[in-house]
Amino acid sequence: MASVEFSIERILGCGSQESCTRVKLHRPWTADFEREKENFAVYTDLSSSRPTSLWFTGRRPRTAFTSQQVDVLENVFQLNCYPGIQLREELAHSLQLDEDRIQIWFQNRRAKLRRSLRESQLQHVQSALSDVITPEVNGHDWEQEQDQQLQDRKHDMELDQEHDRSLETCNTGTTAANEQ
Repeated sequence: MASVEFSIERILGCGSQESCTRVKLHRPWTADFEREKENFAVYTDLSSSRPTSLWFTGRRPRTAFTSQQVDVLENVFQLNCYPGIQLREELAHSLQLDEDRIQIWFQNRRAKLRRSLRESQLQHVQSALSDVITPEVNGHDWEQEQDQQLQDRKHDMELDQEHDRSLETCNTGTTAANEQ
């Protein structure tokens, strides 16, 4: 078997290392980057109170919510999953967060609710299909399995009802907020 040599130069199609032109890599932790930084006019926004980093220029740091903040947001979500700007601003002031972080939290929480609804519906469909497609095997305790499936379906229906109540609460809160 012939040996195959793998090298960056060979992959790039260069005959040797000397004939390849080197690409300048973005390495902000090196001294060269400090010299390059001076060539650019804007790296920090002086009007922003948020700390800026050259490594993540233009990227906002991740918000870490406290458990108390999450509790308040969850309680509000149970009443109204589509809060208006006025309610979001009040929450932002009382929780000492930016209003846009409150808005994003509600968007993410609605997405989480939709995802959990989809997953519970998928489980319900899968259990219904398993009832229909179950192969017959001699000596199997069918009554015990049917009892278990019946209990599973009851549990799935209870979960579906709980999600439906959550959505109704969410939608009634939305309707009430829109009427105001």
